[in-house]
Amino acid sequence: MLEQSRDDANLNRVSSIEEEEQQRHPQAILQTSPSTISSDGINLPRSVLDVLNDIYANQAHRRCMDISYCTLLSMTLGITFWVSYWLTSNRCQNLKDPQSNSSLCNVVIMFEVFTFITVCISPILFIFSIYFWINYACYNPLDRIRENFFELKLEGNQWKQQLDYYFSRKKIKYLNCWYYKQKQQLNNRGYGYIILSSHGIVLDELLLISTRNNIIDNGIIFPNEKILRLTFKRTCTRPWKIQFSIYLPENYDEQHYTEKLTQLLKIQINIDNTRPLRP
Repeated sequence: MLEQSRDDANLNRVSSIEEEEQQRHPQAILQTSPSTISSDGINLPRSVLDVLNDIYANQAHRRCMDISYCTLLSMTLGITFWVSYWLTSNRCQNLKDPQSNSSLCNVVIMFEVFTFITVCISPILFIFSIYFWINYACYNPLDRIRENFFELKLEGNQWKQQLDYYFSRKKIKYLNCWYYKQKQQLNNRGYGYIILSSHGIVLDELLLISTRNNIIDNGIIFPNEKILRLTFKRTCTRPWKIQFSIYLPENYDEQHYTEKLTQLLKIQINIDNTRPLRP
């Protein structure tokens, strides 16, 4: 919880960082508008991407620690169950009348099953732990996005609609309470960032999709709803296509956005005026 609070505080400090950037670079005047749009990194506040990078790095580190703790717990339980199995098995075999103490012999079977399960799980968890730590140390998913990206800053009602859309896709019964709390924290902030690249997408601190190759298959803009719908290609880790809708800022300019997105994402952006869209 402390790390989550630090992450939120970092994003709340972005506004003051942007003011300092404006003094250094005249092009940074774009940062004061409700949306920041450019395909040239020089014109964008690098601090925003840096803050998001820190947030996702912290999340990756927590995942590594969690899998490491699970591995150690599994190994510890495996040793404990094995010792318990050995002691109870010897005790049961040394009984002159095993029938008189059948409960002890029944426990032997239980410890044997638990020992087998933990011994099988521990190596798998250990391999996953090594994989996650190597991935955390050697690979930063935001590095590819840094090469050329397009940034949007959503505020007010647009940001609220984006959150409603994202969390409507997260209907998991036992996590509703956690999602509601996270949604409230982000909604109370009042703004959020979306970063697009041909290599992936970053939705504030909620979603990060990144690959080495171009990942976006096609895009459609619904000007009546001010929504951009992107379709992402299949990957090795996600062998199915997904669609994701992005709410565009209030000062959305159709021609300007279409040209920029086509140039940056390297796809054809279509315009759909025929029907309203419900993401």
